[in-house]
Amino acid sequence: MKKILIALFCFWSVTAQADVIIGFRGKNGAFDRKAFADFAAKRKLVGVILRADQLNIALKYIDKNIHYELYGYSLGARSVSQIMKRVKHMPNHVWTVGAYHTTNVDFRRYNVKFNNYFDLSGRGNRSPGKHIGISHDKI
Repeated sequence: MKKILIALFCFWSVTAQADVIIGFRGKNGAFDRKAFADFAAKRKLVGVILRADQLNIALKYIDKNIHYELYGYSLGARSVSQIMKRVKHMPNHVWTVGAYHTTNVDFRRYNVKFNNYFDLSGRGNRSPGKHIGISHDKI
């Protein structure tokens, strides 16, 4: 019994401390789960998908993981921006896809690596990033 408890404790320690990428969904839950799962796997990270309003849950994951990344799709990009104002330790990387033109996704002031990809709904956004001339539902 003692060996089982030790094994479970070791397993829990490893899973609780896994490097994660926290992905925030867009409006009405819009999100490409498969693309995100593939992206997380390629980066050797555990993918966690949250609604755009689940900031407190994201902060709990962040507190448990020294290494983490943030990913926001559409409205989720705004969630990433809100999280960045509240975190104690910065993510390794921030990714946004399809941020609206009024959403501030300029993370230079946090001294963190980031990539922003804008569709037509992000036209005019002053944050650094790559503008792709496609509609929001195609990005």
